[in-house]
Amino acid sequence: MYALLLASAVIPSALLLALFYFRDAFPEPPRVVLTTFVLGVVAVAPILGYIELHHHLFQAIEFGPHLHGLYRAFTLAAVPEELCKFAILMLYVRPHSAFDEPMDGLVYGASASLGFATLENLIYVDVGGWTTAIARATTAVPLHAMLGAIMGDYIARSRFAPEQRTSLLVRALVYPLILHGMYNAPLLVLEATPEAVPAMETQVYIAFVYMILGSITIQVIWVNYRLRKLQREQAEVVASLEVTDGPAAQSGGANIR
Repeated sequence: MYALLLASAVIPSALLLALFYFRDAFPEPPRVVLTTFVLGVVAVAPILGYIELHHHLFQAIEFGPHLHGLYRAFTLAAVPEELCKFAILMLYVRPHSAFDEPMDGLVYGASASLGFATLENLIYVDVGGWTTAIARATTAVPLHAMLGAIMGDYIARSRFAPEQRTSLLVRALVYPLILHGMYNAPLLVLEATPEAVPAMETQVYIAFVYMILGSITIQVIWVNYRLRKLQREQAEVVASLEVTDGPAAQSGGANIR
């Protein structure tokens, strides 16, 4: 039963990784995708160290409950997590010879994020059980994948549009960071103020719900739009190869990128 519980923490990441991988008309080398995923797993260690370091800061500084929740959402979650993913994509993926078309950004971005999400999920599910496994499989894990895809998309654009490199790299980091914080902040503020929840004004609840749903909606629309657009571009490349070189071009499509 425990093995099944742990599997429930891993399977969502595997399915999402397969979804991104097979949407690419010219699939990436499995070894590079797996390495990116493993680097995402490894990134959990420095983040946990960073959180432990700041835990002592929490003991020394008095935060109001709302500020405490916001601090955790951004400084202890969104910022270190997105910075680690950004470092993986910039230091390992972006210079790699396999990273040679725009769609690759979404695939590798999702891979790095899902590596992190998988180990994080195992930790949470080990403590929280089946309720946590189901909740995270439908929220946190897909959101990690989409945030990584958004980041990877902008990093890919920076590679293939060097004249806009700085602007695109800034957006690659800032947009996922904001969306991540928008999702986490309301949840962590409520967690930090449980005694205030019954008396909390309806408007505050509504604002929190809008923040969470807004973050999710933006991510879903954003990633779906970019996937469809890049798939159309890949289909045009495949079609042009078929016209120029005949059916054999499809089997060698990955070599022309």
